[in-house]
Amino acid sequence: MSKIAYLNSKYIDFSKAKVHIEDRGLQFSDSVYEVVPFYNKKLIDFNFHAKRLKYSLKELQIKYIVKEGKLKKIFNKIITLNKLKNGIVYLQITRGVQSRDHYYKNNLIPNLIIYTINRKLNLPNKNFKGEKAITYEDLRWKRRDIKTVSLLANVLAKKEAVRKKAYEAILIDNGKITEATASNVWIVKNNKLITHPANTDILKGITRESIKRIIKSNKLQLRERSFTAKELYSADEVFITSSGNLVTPITKIDSRIINKGKIGKISFQLATLYADYFINK
Repeated sequence: MSKIAYLNSKYIDFSKAKVHIEDRGLQFSDSVYEVVPFYNKKLIDFNFHAKRLKYSLKELQIKYIVKEGKLKKIFNKIITLNKLKNGIVYLQITRGVQSRDHYYKNNLIPNLIIYTINRKLNLPNKNFKGEKAITYEDLRWKRRDIKTVSLLANVLAKKEAVRKKAYEAILIDNGKITEATASNVWIVKNNKLITHPANTDILKGITRESIKRIIKSNKLQLRERSFTAKELYSADEVFITSSGNLVTPITKIDSRIINKGKIGKISFQLATLYADYFINK
């Protein structure tokens, strides 16, 4: 956890960063967030995160104007203040404070919260390994395209995954795979990549979009369509993508072993290409 946080235009000691008990982000999850990774003190895909942040704010009608240049300076400064090399910057914007009521007033002043987390990024090196996942019913609301802090269904699914000694929970909605608790899901079958289309059923992941561009530039085959648990279990390869953990191969799902428990060729290729993309960018 960082020693310095940013709260409403002030850099302050992390332990002293407080919000009002009637902040709507606390009482109603009336809030959006972003997680931006950085490597060697360099932000990864910041502009794409800023664009998605604007989208989430617009969809929830939170009146906060994102100035990308100013925000990027804050991100870079807080990384420097906390003397970090690799990790993530967490940003949250709440609608603001008002007496408890489901109805919100239009003149609320949003709260901006930013801090850093020290984290080793999941790079394709000698320690790179496949992980276990479970499947779990998707109990989330129907606007998953908005990056809101309303994450209780994700929390319960991840808790069950950890209880079963798994890394992640892959979510199933009416027989179809949507995504995982904090990542997008990909399968490979006969050298063809498949992932759920970006609609209101999933979050349009920033790493997902970067991987799509890499797939296109390397002339790999991709189909964006829904797929079933049966297709997931029988896939040649499975991997997940997220800003916090980049590209992570999945080699076991529930009791099924994927690719004989080994990292797949395409999974490793994409992990390597993505690492090259942001390290050398």
